[in-house]
Amino acid sequence: MKLHRTALVAAALGTFFSLAHAQTGKWPEKTVRMVVATAPGGGDDFVTRLIAPKLSELLGQQFIVENRAGAGGMIGQTFVMKVAPDGYTWLLAGGSMAGARYVNAAVTYDVLRDFTPVSLLETSPFIMVVHPTVPARTVKDYVALARSQPGKMTYATLGAGQIPYWAALLFNNMAGVKALEVPYKGFSEAVSDLISGRVDYYFAPSATAVAHKDRLRLLAVTSIARSPSFPDIPPLSEAVPDYDMPAWRSIMGPAGVRRDIVIALNAAIGRTLAMPDVRDKMRGVGSDPSPSTPEELTKRYADWIERFGKIAKASGVKPM
Repeated sequence: MKLHRTALVAAALGTFFSLAHAQTGKWPEKTVRMVVATAPGGGDDFVTRLIAPKLSELLGQQFIVENRAGAGGMIGQTFVMKVAPDGYTWLLAGGSMAGARYVNAAVTYDVLRDFTPVSLLETSPFIMVVHPTVPARTVKDYVALARSQPGKMTYATLGAGQIPYWAALLFNNMAGVKALEVPYKGFSEAVSDLISGRVDYYFAPSATAVAHKDRLRLLAVTSIARSPSFPDIPPLSEAVPDYDMPAWRSIMGPAGVRRDIVIALNAAIGRTLAMPDVRDKMRGVGSDPSPSTPEELTKRYADWIERFGKIAKASGVKPM
């Protein structure tokens, strides 16, 4: 009986130490997957593929990038939400996730409940651009023009929920402008129609705007202050006080990832974003490397969820 009891105790201790090792074991011990919820070639893809090999070097395991595009990002986002929280699947998460539930009735996730924030990666302004035939050389000029003919000016968006959409809603509300939205499926189509004069203005990704600066007029950046990448372009807030609508990207995992794993990845991201070659490449496309703590990222999402909610309410936006 004593031997039997000893065997049971030994088995129990063995199980305990096995579980303890599993819970505190070295991470990572195998390939890590970074999911991008948009198609290859875009800004999300660029940033993720830039940092993945650096994380591989720092953490000793391969970090691979997997694109799972579709449904406005929901395919990749819900995929990561549902995977095991073991630290081997992460999401490149954009700021637009904070506003998704206000425009899309199909959104099933709650950002603060269903994901584990790790670190902010970067912030970057969009740039308000107009067709050269629009008689406005400054934002103040444009506001005066639009107010003089309410409902006649047109602006491009990528459809409800993307940052250019929110940027336009916020601008129209704060500036007292009434204009007609023209939704597009992608950046290239929106810019093409802007260049051809089919629409009047657009909040374009900074790299896209600068690439077409000879055929478009760049009025302002959407950040609250001047961008280090574009010091000669004034912030929109100079004409519309307190206006602020930057794009930003972060890394998140499914809810429940172990704290030690989150801290390890956060530290590696911070080291990666401090590397001169990474910083130079990001700034070359208008991005400002901006690491954060997990707690700072959580607060950022909470603040922007509230902010997008206020914009949606002021604009009469309902989820569809």
